[in-house]
Amino acid sequence: MPRLVLTTAPIGVLIAFQANPGHAGELEEMRTMLMEMQQRLQQQQARIEQLERQQALPTAAPAPATPQASTVAAAPGATQNAPSASPPASTGTIPGIDPKLASFYGRVDVFLDYGTGGSSGSRLSLESGGYTGSRVGVKGGRELTPGVQAIYQLEAGYFINNGRIGQSSGGNTRLFGRQAYVGIEGRLGRLTVGRQYSPYFLQLIGYDALENGYGSPTNDGNVPPGPTRYDNALIYATPDLGGLKASALTALGGQTGATRHNAYGLSLDFSRGPLAIGAGYLYDDHTTALDRSARYLFSGTSYKLGRVQLMGGLSEIAYRPDLGADSDWRSWFAGTRIDATGSGQLRLVYGEGYSPQALINNRGRVFSATWIETINQQFKAYLALSRHINYPGSAIAASGTAAYGYYTINPGDNATGIAAGVQYFF
Repeated sequence: MPRLVLTTAPIGVLIAFQANPGHAGELEEMRTMLMEMQQRLQQQQARIEQLERQQALPTAAPAPATPQASTVAAAPGATQNAPSASPPASTGTIPGIDPKLASFYGRVDVFLDYGTGGSSGSRLSLESGGYTGSRVGVKGGRELTPGVQAIYQLEAGYFINNGRIGQSSGGNTRLFGRQAYVGIEGRLGRLTVGRQYSPYFLQLIGYDALENGYGSPTNDGNVPPGPTRYDNALIYATPDLGGLKASALTALGGQTGATRHNAYGLSLDFSRGPLAIGAGYLYDDHTTALDRSARYLFSGTSYKLGRVQLMGGLSEIAYRPDLGADSDWRSWFAGTRIDATGSGQLRLVYGEGYSPQALINNRGRVFSATWIETINQQFKAYLALSRHINYPGSAIAASGTAAYGYYTINPGDNATGIAAGVQYFF
């Protein structure tokens, strides 16, 4: 483009005024004025040159938007006792922090619970955590080397109906009671340490049509899933090996001079097309103060036929207490998930459990049905009906997977539970 150049007339033109001494004062005044004009013109010239240099630079392309990280389901279950499940909770980025390093997420589950049938009367209440536990958390990672990254997750549970923190132990409230771990993952698998879910628990509820939700036999006590989480846990999970996946757990009890309170577990799952099968083992030394040890065994399977998925499992637990006689618990469950509409799913499950050594028949049976309506990716509604049949030694009733309170009955009472709730993912 043409360049604009400003020049000033030589100040020497004022020499003409020197011929007349009578104009000396006027000459000095004009000299001062012209000097000021020359300084201003030089400033304008410098400004024009600066603008020309800026125009000569190429225009920078706008930076591409960074997509938000989504919460990935960590396991097939989705409950207060389990990590996130479908639909994935949308995660929010924390201002000023790389979204890959820290993503904030959460879930709200609130429901109306009605229990009846017990000899002590009925109960109506507003509760938190009917189908999944309410939670907030932050998770992320950072690449260490190509293909290997450091990961972490901190997750706290809470009760939306009263604002209380969801997990506590021995009177001490846990800040991140749901999950608190750090680790690494890559093509060879994933290794994490901290407070984590038991692989046995995750596997068992993965074959439960209700995913440990309201009225589920894996939630009410008919099919005990074992300890949900372990402190001081080290877990290794393999990558997908042609459909085969495995997870191994070691939880250290921290006892000086002994191995008490240690736990060990292993889960194996294989999937190919519509078929999935799994088997799990868990050994817990001194689960409670009176249990010398508890051994858990489980096997499950699922098969998908179009819109219908069939699933179920068998479980056996051997309790070996310090005091009293040994006992076993045997249980099984079977269920289905039916994609009845484009946005609605019907889930049905039946389960029962009992102890063969019990002096009084403690068998419990449950049949539950749940309708889940997906409004959008972040909002769901559900309606559940559960019927419990208890023998003289059993007192099991429906409850939310992570409710603050629940309906209680006397041994031998039958119970009916109805729950209507909503879930919000963020």
